[in-house]
Amino acid sequence: MKKCILSILVMWVAMMCHAQLVLENEAAVVYYMPKNEVAITLHYTVVDEEPGIFYQYAKRYLGAQEVVTEAKRSYLLTHISTELLTEADITRAYKVTAGQGVKEQLITLSEDGRLLGYGLEGAAEPLLFSGLTEPCCLEDAAKPNCLEEGELMPLLEEQFMASSTMKMAEGAAKLIYRIRETRLNLLACEVEHMPADGKAMELVLAELDKQEQALVELFVGKKKTHIQSKTVKYSPEECVQKAVLCRFSMHNGVVDADDLSGEPVYISVDATQEMVQTLIDEQSKMPALSQLYYNLPGEAQLVMEYKGEEMVNEKYQIAQLGVAIPFAKQLFTSKQSPVIRINPFTGNILSIKQ
Repeated sequence: MKKCILSILVMWVAMMCHAQLVLENEAAVVYYMPKNEVAITLHYTVVDEEPGIFYQYAKRYLGAQEVVTEAKRSYLLTHISTELLTEADITRAYKVTAGQGVKEQLITLSEDGRLLGYGLEGAAEPLLFSGLTEPCCLEDAAKPNCLEEGELMPLLEEQFMASSTMKMAEGAAKLIYRIRETRLNLLACEVEHMPADGKAMELVLAELDKQEQALVELFVGKKKTHIQSKTVKYSPEECVQKAVLCRFSMHNGVVDADDLSGEPVYISVDATQEMVQTLIDEQSKMPALSQLYYNLPGEAQLVMEYKGEEMVNEKYQIAQLGVAIPFAKQLFTSKQSPVIRINPFTGNILSIKQ
């Protein structure tokens, strides 16, 4: 119980310390730099195969070559999409105290303590990324020789009265050929009672196709395709080359990185630090600096590969790969306070108005 209470207190302090604090009798505002995660969504096709009850006679009576002989489920990775997310980085906290030029009451923060701006009229409305779709739950694997609930076998009485499964299959095959013959006769206008018009003809042909498909599936089986997805989050902290993000199995879909049943999905992050390093070097030359900092994000090229194919190649600005830069103190000592708007996702400056 004591550990639980302690954990709750630590979490509360971490989330609330961006509010006004009293530290050593000194009023202060604490804010955080942002931190980015990449939400990586793997999109894949799920194929459920179910054998028909007459699959053993498919070649004999229909000459079919591609026949489902057992119930199984397979997965095929089609593409990967990425989206940048953000949160407060509690490891990069900054404090503004009273009487240092910056007026703490003019600072605007997000709910989790990220700096949104200074001197804004009302709360700054952050730009919102579209929400992620939760991965869909996969259905249970198909059971062999099982029709869907409420579905009837498309056979006539004479097939059901057959003395063996082979005789039933023979009767079902005769129904298929009878339907095909009827279709040909309709198209050749060789039936005694033709449909009244073109629309009626379409309806009759559609019904014949439906009946034939249901009967053929008793021999060759069914294949059902579903589109599914799963999202994995990744936080770029440094340059990496071909790290295994996760694995993808044709039998189990997305699996953990250490599950050798799947092929590895590699991720590489190539961060560009030249511009960031230049600004770090220039900080030492700056005159009087304020207590208010903005973030200069680093630029990173994100590449993902699967089975030797490049699935993703995107360039992102990543907050934690950058550096915090202080505003010049003189910006806040003039008579008119500046109006500063900060990008809530990367922490860089969107605009400054004096």
